[in-house]
Amino acid sequence: MEKLDWSDLHYFNAVARHGSLAKAAQSLGVTHSTVFRRINHLEEDLSVRLFDRLPEGYRLTVLGEELVTYSERVATTIDDMKRMLFNRNDELKGTIHLTAPHNFAYRYLPPLIERFHAQYPDITISLMASNADYNLSRREADLAIRATANPPEHLIGQKLFSLRWAAYASSEYLAKHPDPITDLVGQQVICANQSLQHLAVFKWAEEHLEPHQVVARCNDLMAMSALAQAGCGIALLPDDQFKPELHRLFCLQDAFRSEIWILMHPDLRGCARLVLFKNFISEQLRQHHVFQELGLLDG
Repeated sequence: MEKLDWSDLHYFNAVARHGSLAKAAQSLGVTHSTVFRRINHLEEDLSVRLFDRLPEGYRLTVLGEELVTYSERVATTIDDMKRMLFNRNDELKGTIHLTAPHNFAYRYLPPLIERFHAQYPDITISLMASNADYNLSRREADLAIRATANPPEHLIGQKLFSLRWAAYASSEYLAKHPDPITDLVGQQVICANQSLQHLAVFKWAEEHLEPHQVVARCNDLMAMSALAQAGCGIALLPDDQFKPELHRLFCLQDAFRSEIWILMHPDLRGCARLVLFKNFISEQLRQHHVFQELGLLDG
């Protein structure tokens, strides 16, 4: 081993955490081939095998498990240093990495980012549309909009609003079912697949619906909304999915509400451009006509 490329440890840690090249690549915002190449480079540089390549993914070898304890310490130190330097930057220029759920990223944030950029052209917003919880301590993102009832204690931020859940259907579906719909009895319903069944509303649906009522399943709320818009059935959706093409039939229990937070790491509270953007986005989202009209601003 002539020298160790410390940046390879960044990729090693990601694969160790996620157990696959694809998931590691997604978390790092790089290609699958880049992660593959960097892992091979690290193993060649160290002349050891750090992962067993299995059909279900990458699993740490015994030596890999020993190395990861040291590499995580290195990563933590570097992340601390990056946050310290980022926090000391009071210039209104540079890049801000923002992560947000798909619907917010596709529908609500683009016009706000354009408006912000018009005022502050030297600040670039890197938007990551994902329902995954990016690690703010590792600087995988600088700012996060998340649906959570219990934000992590190590992060700071504010609750923007609580989203009610409601039953939505299209005009085409309602034309086939002319009687007023006040519950799901006898209705065709679009439900979640396994990846979303941890949500209380879908647990309730699985317990109360008859199997023949379920006409489709999805792993994404936007896809459920699209199926409902196509007339497939009734979708159970949070109110940020509200759109003119869908009719809001009735509200679901308050216990199903989703609280929307905007979060950042406390070490970054001194970064002028980040605080400026956070305050701008918070104010603009709370003023959005959809959330105003639906009366969600109780946060």
